[in-house]
Amino acid sequence: MLKSDARKELLAKRKNLTASDCLKWDDLLLIQFQKLDWSNVSCVANFYPLENMNEPNSLLFASYLKTMVPGIQIVYPVVDANKTTMQFYKETETVRFNEWGIAEPFAIEKVDPHSIDAVIVPLIGFDRQGHRIGFGKGFYDKYFENYPQHRPRIGVSYFEPLSNIQDTHEFDVPLTHCITPWNSYEF
Repeated sequence: MLKSDARKELLAKRKNLTASDCLKWDDLLLIQFQKLDWSNVSCVANFYPLENMNEPNSLLFASYLKTMVPGIQIVYPVVDANKTTMQFYKETETVRFNEWGIAEPFAIEKVDPHSIDAVIVPLIGFDRQGHRIGFGKGFYDKYFENYPQHRPRIGVSYFEPLSNIQDTHEFDVPLTHCITPWNSYEF
C-alpha cells in the first residue's frame, strides 16, 4: 500500500474512534508499554498527543516512567517549520502551541540526541518491517540522522501493522519497536 493511501485510510479510521474507544485502547497501550525494558534509561523523548486527531495518549507513558524510574527526564519536541527540523527540549510546566496546534515545551533547555535513551514516536500507521507513516513532513526521519542508531525508536499505534508500505525511501528510518493495544513488535 502507498503511504498516501494508507494515511487517508488510517486517519479516517482514527476519526471514527469514540472517546470510549480511545480511553480503552490507551489503557491497553499502557499495558504493552509496561512490558518494554525501561531499566537502563534516564532520558526518554515523548510527544504531546494531538487531541483533535484521536492520537494515543502518550502522557500516560510519561506518568508511568516518572513513577517507575526515579529521576527520569522526559523531553518533548519543538519543531522549526521553516527548516523542517526538530529538537527535543526538557519538559516545562506550561506548553505553547505551534502553528499546527501541536503542544510544545518552551524551548529553554535543548537536549543532545546522544543523551536520549529512547524515543517514543507518534505515527499514523506502520508496516511489518517497522516503516512508519507519519504526517509526511519527515521531522522524525531527519532527527534520527543524529540519533544513535542502536537506541530504541518506539512507535505507538492504535492499529495493527500493514503488510508492506510500498513507497519507502532511503531516508526513512525504521522503528526498532512498535506497540498497539494488543501486541508489541520488535524490528
